[in-house]
Amino acid sequence: MSYKSNLMNLEMIPCRTCGEDMPKLRLTQYNYSFCVKCSEAGLGESKKVGIPVLMGEGDHTWVETVIMTEAQYRQYVLQEEAEKNLEKINKAEVLDFDQEDERNLYGPVIIIEEDE
Repeated sequence: MSYKSNLMNLEMIPCRTCGEDMPKLRLTQYNYSFCVKCSEAGLGESKKVGIPVLMGEGDHTWVETVIMTEAQYRQYVLQEEAEKNLEKINKAEVLDFDQEDERNLYGPVIIIEEDE
């Protein structure tokens, strides 16, 4: 039996990305809903990104890696930036009084009481 005759007997389904025919076996056995051409072009699943997360406390700490898609990673980065900006907003203003003295301030003020 040649390769072409074996290929002709495969049941075909449409690729979810481009709509071209692909073997149903690719979906049922390997759980890919997109064809090889889309996979090679990067149109199938997106790249995965790993984020190290420190878990536990004290002597019982460990690092876990959270795997996420590129879209989830972008959302994670935006959330991290928003939290950093929020921390800046909630902090009290710190004044350097040495620099404050150099501003155009007047003083000392002497109060003179006048008798009527």
